[in-house]
Amino acid sequence: MDRLRSLSYLVALSFPQAAQPGGQQEESGWNAPGVVRFIEQAIARRRTWFSDDSLRDYSAHVESHLYFLFDTGRDTERQLVKADQLALDVFWRAPGETRQLFVGRREKKNLPTNINYHLDHLMVVMDNYPDSIVLGEGSEVDGVLHPLARGALDHYEYRLADSLTLLLPQRELWVYRVQVRPTDPDRPGVVGAIYFERDAADVVRMDLTFTSASYLDEQLDYISLRIENALWEGRYWLPYSQGLELRREYKLLSFPAGGIIRSELTVKGYKINGGVPAPAFRGPPVVMLSRERLERYEFETDLYDALDPSIATEPPTLQAVREEAARVVAQAYLQRSESFRLAIPGLSSVLRFRRAEGFYLGPGVRRSIRGRIELTLLGGYAIGADRGELDGVLRAPVARSTHVELAGYVNRVGEVTPWVVSSGVVSTIVTLVDGEDYREPFWKSGATLTLERRWPQLRGSLSLAWEEWESAALEADRVVDRSYRPLRPEDEATVIILGLDLARPGLNVVETIGGWSWQAGIEGSAKVLAAGAEYVRGAARSQAYWPRSLGSLSLRLSAQAGAVGGGTIPAQRLFVAGGRGTVRGYQFNRFGGNLFGFISAELSRDIKYPYLSVAVFGDLGWIGFEGASARRAAQLWTDAGVPAEEAEGALIGAGAGVGLLFDIVRLELARGLRQNGTWEFVFRVSPRFWAWL
Repeated sequence: MDRLRSLSYLVALSFPQAAQPGGQQEESGWNAPGVVRFIEQAIARRRTWFSDDSLRDYSAHVESHLYFLFDTGRDTERQLVKADQLALDVFWRAPGETRQLFVGRREKKNLPTNINYHLDHLMVVMDNYPDSIVLGEGSEVDGVLHPLARGALDHYEYRLADSLTLLLPQRELWVYRVQVRPTDPDRPGVVGAIYFERDAADVVRMDLTFTSASYLDEQLDYISLRIENALWEGRYWLPYSQGLELRREYKLLSFPAGGIIRSELTVKGYKINGGVPAPAFRGPPVVMLSRERLERYEFETDLYDALDPSIATEPPTLQAVREEAARVVAQAYLQRSESFRLAIPGLSSVLRFRRAEGFYLGPGVRRSIRGRIELTLLGGYAIGADRGELDGVLRAPVARSTHVELAGYVNRVGEVTPWVVSSGVVSTIVTLVDGEDYREPFWKSGATLTLERRWPQLRGSLSLAWEEWESAALEADRVVDRSYRPLRPEDEATVIILGLDLARPGLNVVETIGGWSWQAGIEGSAKVLAAGAEYVRGAARSQAYWPRSLGSLSLRLSAQAGAVGGGTIPAQRLFVAGGRGTVRGYQFNRFGGNLFGFISAELSRDIKYPYLSVAVFGDLGWIGFEGASARRAAQLWTDAGVPAEEAEGALIGAGAGVGLLFDIVRLELARGLRQNGTWEFVFRVSPRFWAWL
């Protein structure tokens, strides 16, 4: 059987000067005469293709993956909440009668949820959608005119974007890529690209999204669709692969929460003109077997096979659908415009209690400007430090998967450590109870210009910052009278910093589905640019996780390393270690240095999923000083009576923990095994929620 799969699996050659529709070189603008004639042919073909007497019926088998994820803002890291896998049998007979029978389903919750999906999120799209497109059973999109429906030429504009040659085993096939957009982008309509077989004008593939006016649900941010057909028996373009991604953003006080539904399905096992029995079409068009029969189905693939870290972080194909749409019509018409509204990046951005600030209170506002530029202003007051804090960020796209961000800030709280080791809410609670916020803070004011770029499995940013640094002092005791860990003084300095950061992908993705990830950053400042410091600092961490790799046991390995050198190393660019986040079983941040390295291994097992799990772990590391510049910086801490000592050989810690309710809460007990180690109790919330907390 001669079968052509989808464009994404083919060798495709671009011909910028290829023959245009109409058989001659014509203008390639919107609604060029040759393009209009070709679309008229495609509309006519769409209405008559099933009248071909040679295609009487077909049946096929489908397996699909459906994932529900959440994020903390568009284009931020995603976390898997629930995974579903479905199997169904599809039947079709002329002139367009269909039936879909669900024969298998399994699911697993990775976080608490009670989500129920619309039925059309689970089904195969037949015949490339009807003339009136409906999604979410009419609650999301209803009555949007198909770009190849009768009357579409009065509603849409079309432009030839490219001509491709697809290489089949026995012949070449010409394909046109035609962009489509509504004549009035303020009205409901689709935006994107349609691929056509040149001679017959059959639809090969559709990559579509919708104008913001199309969405009936006020919470909908976007819907992206990918419909791919395959060529069967050399003449029939039938469904092969389909993808859907839908994001809802929960607007309450602009708290950054988005729910994403992502589905991927593949149609296979076609039987064409095999004589589908009449009983297959009896009853409703969509039927689902009993739960018991669905659960007995044996799937050929794993539950997570369509969700690897790169897809979880930034799905390449459906991300490309939105980028294609943004090139066809202004982004403002794809995303709802909003006036100023309250912004809450996380709970701790509004209310927190820290040693350097005391109580901090501070709401924010956010404004989207024509759907492309986003302005966020955060400000508040630190009761105790008696300081106002202000932070403004202007973010805008400059190219495909590339954004520029300009930030200005006054009295922003900086961190000595390259990565925070606790959520903001846990830090607030523990500070009030025990006088420890798991932070090494200092004040900084200035501005940063950042260029960000995203690839399918890599994210990078290049930044240039001008900052004034100021040492922080203990202020929490002015608000709540108790004993607190003293603050380390830092160098007063004016610096210009050049930084580069890379990550593949975010660490939290690994928490759910396993895999390997890393992130690294390097920054430096020179005295020729500013008088305050001269240093280069690099830090990196990685993590690998293999769920149920040793029978019922899951294995997690992680590592960190860093180094800083230069003629004038500021104290706030040294490293600290000990306790949570590094080697557990030691006083928090007891050790210091300009060189460090740590590794950790953990074995865990579910006792009663999702309520209870247990883990054992071991940590190994070292931190120390090298060079007079690093020792001078450490002397600032020593003179103030809060030194960070050098590790005398390896630091070793071991312990065990209990995870509760999807491992959202973890209780750990650790013991340092040498160099005056101690018992340490660690209460933490899963890093998956730190951005919110």
